[in-house]
This record gives sequence, C-alpha cells and structure tokens, in this order.
Amino acid sequence: MGLNEGSLQETARPAPLTGVYTIMPTPFTPSGDLDEESLARLTRMLAACGVDGVTVLGFLGEAHKLSEAEQDIVVTITKQAAGDRMKVFAGASSGGVRVSALRGVRFLELGADGLMIAPVSPQEDIVVAQFGELDDALTGSGGRVPVIVHDYPAATGVKLTVRTISRLHEEVASVTTVKLEDAPTPSKVEALKEASPGLAVLGGLGGQYLVEELGRGADGVMTGVSYPELLTAVVRGSASGDEARKRSAVADYRSAASFLTFEFQPAIGLAIRKEVYRRRGAIQTSVVRAPGLQLDVATARELDAQLERLYAARPDLTKAPR
Repeated sequence: MGLNEGSLQETARPAPLTGVYTIMPTPFTPSGDLDEESLARLTRMLAACGVDGVTVLGFLGEAHKLSEAEQDIVVTITKQAAGDRMKVFAGASSGGVRVSALRGVRFLELGADGLMIAPVSPQEDIVVAQFGELDDALTGSGGRVPVIVHDYPAATGVKLTVRTISRLHEEVASVTTVKLEDAPTPSKVEALKEASPGLAVLGGLGGQYLVEELGRGADGVMTGVSYPELLTAVVRGSASGDEARKRSAVADYRSAASFLTFEFQPAIGLAIRKEVYRRRGAIQTSVVRAPGLQLDVATARELDAQLERLYAARPDLTKAPR
C-alpha cells in the first residue's frame, strides 16, 4: 500500500497531534487484578489536569501483561471517563502485523480516538508495508484516525531512520504523528521537521529533553509524568508567542528537573509514578504486575525527599485537581 503525498485528499488524512498527551499507567488492586474504579478516577484526574489526551496500553500501561479482555476494558472505561474532555489513544502494538491491525480496529470500535503503533522491523519496506496494512484495515472499518508511530528503539529493539519515518508520513495517510524517543531526540526532531514539515513530532522519554525538543520544533509531548501539569505549562508557554511567558514556563519546568529524572529511572520508574498517583488520590495501589519491580522502602523515602523539593519549588502542585 502506498500513496504519493500529492494524491492524498486533505479529508483522507487525519489532523496531526499537537499539545500534551500523557501515557497512562494501568492501576491494579492489592491482589493484582485490574482496578476499574481507579482507572476511571485516574482518567478524570488527568482530564482535570488539562492535558489534550491520554494514551493507554503503552509500555507504561503494562499492555503486555494484560489479557485481550483486560485491554478492551481499559479502552472502554478510559473513553467513558474521559467523555468529550480529552482524546483517548490506544497502543495496539504486536509482534504480528495482522494481529496489530485487528487489535487496532477493535480498540477503535470501543471508542479510541487513534492508535499508537511500534514498528516491527528496521527495514524501510517492511515498516511501510506494516503501516500500510494498518491503514487499509482502518479504511475498511469505517475511516482513518491518527496513527502515532512509536519510535523507541531502547524498548522495541527497532531503530527507525529519518528517511523511513518521512516515507511513512508521505505514503500512509493515517500516519500523522511520531512519538520520538530515539536519543539524542532534539537533533532528530529538527531533522524530521525539515524532512516532513507536516508530520507532528511529540517528545517522550519522561520529558527529560522537552525544553530542547520544543526549541528544535517539536509539536508537543506524549509521555508518562505523574504531574502532567508540568508538561502543559511549558508546552503552552513555549507555543504562546509571549517570550516572557515562555522564559517563565521554561524556568519553572527546569525547577522540577530533579524530580523528573528520579521518576524516569529504569525498571523502578513505573512503581514510582504509580505511587505518586496513589498519593494524589487517583489510584488505590502502586502495584506493578510481575515481573515488574515494586516500590521498596528506601526508594519510597527517596521519593518523599524528591516531592518535598518539588513542592517547595512548585507549591501549585501540592494539591490534586478535583
């Protein structure tokens, strides 16, 4: 499947994503079952934070540890709780191209507003064929929606070149956006925007390099941060055109750098994020399904210290939104 950019009708291509999207963890009960009540409460809290949308069933959402039935429940409840306040995107990645396409169509039938998909191969033709098959499935099921390419080689084992991503955007109508997590991200943001100006590029990696990514032309961010208010302030401040507001937003964001780095730790980072959401009253427990690490006593004490510093620098973050 392939189409030249010039042959694509504007109505056939969904709008690219801009703004702030947070990757949502999946909450569990103390026994490790899916916690539907916490899932709805977390969704409502994130909507109150002012994000443009959430993405469920990503790596942070432990999608690979959920049954197909549980995945369907996550999409359904999140969309119901979000209502019309924000968009809900669903990760539909799979090692099999057909499985991913069928899963994506199912999530759309359950109400998802778009999909996030990881590539199955670094080979350009294979990746274009993969996303082309998905695009055909979406068209056959009633229409295209935004498809976000997840460029995260550290997690997927697949490194995409700028040329491959640009070709995807050129030839596959549903591919409007890339979630970029291939470090160094600022230089790749710039290269992608030069190669494909119409492609939306969203930063990731826990917001570690968000200021620099925005400076190179990123259209926003899609990442899992337990205080997404940090993301919205700097993204909207940078896009405002008001230099004083932008400088203030960047300075505020940098004041949270220590917390963001602590939260983004490999292996234990998911448990830390869940614990913060628990403390914010959004979820019942910080349980991570095996074989994920649980929060230990020493790390919890370190989190106490990090939050104390964060609240001193950003007193506006001490209360959870209602």
